[in-house]
Amino acid sequence: MRLRLENPEISCHESRSASSTNHKEIGSRVGRNQTTVMRICHLWIQEGPTDRNGRSHSPQCSPSREDRQIVCMAVTDCSVTSRTIVQHIESVTHHSVSARTIRRRLQQSGLSARRPLFGLPLTQNHRRLRRQ
Repeated sequence: MRLRLENPEISCHESRSASSTNHKEIGSRVGRNQTTVMRICHLWIQEGPTDRNGRSHSPQCSPSREDRQIVCMAVTDCSVTSRTIVQHIESVTHHSVSARTIRRRLQQSGLSARRPLFGLPLTQNHRRLRRQ
C-alpha cells in the first residue's frame, strides 16, 4: 500500500527531520493524528519521493523524426491508410511497426478518423457517373 502526502503543508524537509520535531505538532497543523504522521514520515524516509519510481508503461520506441514522417504522410495524402504507412516505414527503416502504433501516433498529433478507409477512392470516371 502506498501512502502519499495529500497535504502540501508537510514539506520534504519536515518529513525527513520529523524525528527531531514533534509529530503531534505537525499532525495538529495538517489535521491528522500523531501516529498517522509518524507512519507517513517513516514511509517517506524509507521509499523517498514517488518521482523516482519507474513508469507503468514501456517507453516510446519510435523517434520523433519517424513520428513527423508519419504525420507528414497522413497530411499530404488523405487517402493513405495506416497499413500503407506501415509498409512505407518498414521499407525505409527496416524495422516493423504495427498499424495500431501508427494510428496512436496520428491521434497523439491530433489526427484521427471517425472510421478507417475501407474502399478505394473514387476515380474521376466514378465521380462523373455519380453526378449524372
